[in-house]
Amino acid sequence: MARLSRWPHRAQRFRSIAWWLSTLLIVTGCAPAGLPEARPTPNLDPISAERRAVLFTADDGVTLAGELTLPRQPALPPLTVIIHHSGPVDRDAYGYLAELLVARGYAVFRFDKRGTGQSGGSYGCCEAADALAAYRAAVTQPGIDQRRVFIVAQSIGTRYVAASFAEYVAATPPCGVALLSNLLGPDEIGAIAAPVHVIVADSEPDLQRIGLDAVAAHNVRWPYSASLYIAEDAEHTLFDIRDGPIDWSNSNWVQRYHRGAMASLVEWLDQTPCRV
Repeated sequence: MARLSRWPHRAQRFRSIAWWLSTLLIVTGCAPAGLPEARPTPNLDPISAERRAVLFTADDGVTLAGELTLPRQPALPPLTVIIHHSGPVDRDAYGYLAELLVARGYAVFRFDKRGTGQSGGSYGCCEAADALAAYRAAVTQPGIDQRRVFIVAQSIGTRYVAASFAEYVAATPPCGVALLSNLLGPDEIGAIAAPVHVIVADSEPDLQRIGLDAVAAHNVRWPYSASLYIAEDAEHTLFDIRDGPIDWSNSNWVQRYHRGAMASLVEWLDQTPCRV
C-alpha cells in the first residue's frame, strides 16, 4: 500500500526542518501562467560558493541560458536539476527553491525558458526538449558530484520527465525524481525507473489518482519504495492557502510556500541513496 511518508518515526525531524525553513528569506516563486507576478531576485550570494552562468544549445539550435549555483560546502555537492512548471518563466521562478537547497548543501541548476530571461527564441515551443537539453547541460558541469544527481520536476515538468526518462538516464541516471504538483497517474508514473517522491496538494481534484494510486502503481512496478506527501491547505503549486488565496502580484506571496512540503522534499533528498 502507498505510504504518506517513508519516515513516520521522524516526525520530529520534519518539524525541525519546517522550523528551519521558516527562518529562511524566501524571495521568489511560481505564479500560474497568465497572472501578474511579483518575483524578486533570490538572495543567493551569501550562501553560495559560485553562481555560474551556463549557456547551452537546444535541439533546434536556439541558445538557452541557465545558472548552476554551488553551495559553500561540500566541495563536490549533489546536484538538483529543476524542471519547470508551465508558463513563460525564467530561472528566478525557482529562486526560493535554490535558496533552500543551496543552504542545505545542494548544487542547483535552473534555466530560463526560451523567450524569457537570457534565453533566445520565442516562448511557446519545444518545452519538453528544452528541459532535457537543460538536464544534459547541468550534469556535465564541473564541481558537482556526478554520481549524485536528482531531478525536481513540477506540474507539467513531471510529464516531460516521464515521457523522455530513458533519455535523461542516457545523460546521467538520476538518483531519484521528486514529483512536485504531480500530474502522473498510475499508467504514466511507471516510466520513471528510479526512486520517486510525490508531493501534491490536498486541494487537487484528482488527488487519489495522482497521489495514492500513482505511488502504489510505482511500488508495484519498481523496488524503490516510492513515497507520498500530501500538503494540507495548499494550492496546486504547493503554496499555503490557510490564510486565503495567494495574491501573486504581492511579493509577500513567496513567504507562503508550504513548509511541510518543503520539509518533505529536503528529507527525501537527504535520505535517498544513490545506486552506483
